[in-house]
Amino acid sequence: MSIFHKKPRIRAPQLKLVSLHIPKTAGTSFRNILKEVYGDDHVVRFDINQRIFINNEAFNGRKIDDGISVIHGHFQYSELIKTVRLPEGVPVITWLRHPVERVISNYFYLEKILREELDEEKKGLNILAKMQKTLREYASTEANRNRMSKFLDGADLSALFFTGIVEHYEEDLAALASMLGWKEYAILKQNITGNRPDVDKETIEFIRSLNGKDCELYQRALEIRAERINKGK
Repeated sequence: MSIFHKKPRIRAPQLKLVSLHIPKTAGTSFRNILKEVYGDDHVVRFDINQRIFINNEAFNGRKIDDGISVIHGHFQYSELIKTVRLPEGVPVITWLRHPVERVISNYFYLEKILREELDEEKKGLNILAKMQKTLREYASTEANRNRMSKFLDGADLSALFFTGIVEHYEEDLAALASMLGWKEYAILKQNITGNRPDVDKETIEFIRSLNGKDCELYQRALEIRAERINKGK
């Protein structure tokens, strides 16, 4: 049950775009592109995690500032529509990534962040090896299974304004720019995990087996993408 269901929805009359960011789907890069296109002051990070946060600060208001054109962040679609009174027809967009690749990328990204925070070499510690889950253990936890489907709970993928595919990032970014009438934009790629160990085929298949819903969602997104491309020919 939504924690917002008894409260009046937040008003956001000036919104021009809603960007639902699923972790490890090029979100940081895309947010900075949005800031470049719409202006830094007109784009905010909007997260729903038990409470509402705008630019990482708790928000208790009833209206998003009129100067805000774009919200981008981590939230379930079902919570968004219960929480925010969206302007009629406002485009809602998201990006998907191959489910297995998304899980693996997220695992090694979090490992990289943890390693940097602990800075074990300088401190002469060995905490990471003792506390870190294996990739299989990480992938097996309920929170990390079918995560894209959880974020898009309540959404009809075909009804969204746009669903981009990270594996086709530059082509899909160009398509979105055309659909939204952007005159120019930079292709930014940030928060990239970088070099990482190879993952064996058995583990890849194991992760795939844990993310059946996400695999179906991703396949549907590829079909919608193909339909969009064919219409444009």
